[in-house]
Amino acid sequence: MNTIDVYEASRSGAQWQGSVPLAQLTRLGASLVPDPAGRATALHYACHSGPDALGRPALQLRLEGVLPLRCDRCGEVLHFTLAAASVFYFVDTEEQLAAVPIDDTPEEALLGSTHFDLAELIEDEAILQLPISPRHGRCPAGALAGRGAAAQGTAAQRPHPFAGLAGLKDGLAARPDGCAESGAPIDTAAGSKKRSGRA
Repeated sequence: MNTIDVYEASRSGAQWQGSVPLAQLTRLGASLVPDPAGRATALHYACHSGPDALGRPALQLRLEGVLPLRCDRCGEVLHFTLAAASVFYFVDTEEQLAAVPIDDTPEEALLGSTHFDLAELIEDEAILQLPISPRHGRCPAGALAGRGAAAQGTAAQRPHPFAGLAGLKDGLAARPDGCAESGAPIDTAAGSKKRSGRA
């Protein structure tokens, strides 16, 4: 199922349900990671069409599934349980869609079509449900310790940003006047003339 006629579907009260393999959802897949446990395989959907309370063609969409994400805290795989329900109604023209006010109502307006891409809507809604910063409620034992040790090893190999200052300090201390050598003498008289000229 790729496209539907939203107007005919609403008139007939059409319903659909099924599953989409995660491997087919390429845009969603950009946010997913490999799942060694094999728990995340498909996204399940259920759709129910019909007119809403105002008589507009509408669609109810439910999504369920397990999505493998990367935990921002420990770096291990996080199995995010997706369970979402959305309600949409359809308008006929771009002008009508642009005139829809932005408010807190749960229903979202979409541009209706006799060839509406339902598969794209399902993927869009799944992407919108992803957490901004996925994290385990409690990270796996040892995962944080292992990540901390790796970070410390990287830091130990990185040169200290102020390491070169030690050599410069030793060079200054070796000079009797405490000043580093300069490529050319400074003309203090010329500098005085410029300052007095500005005044």
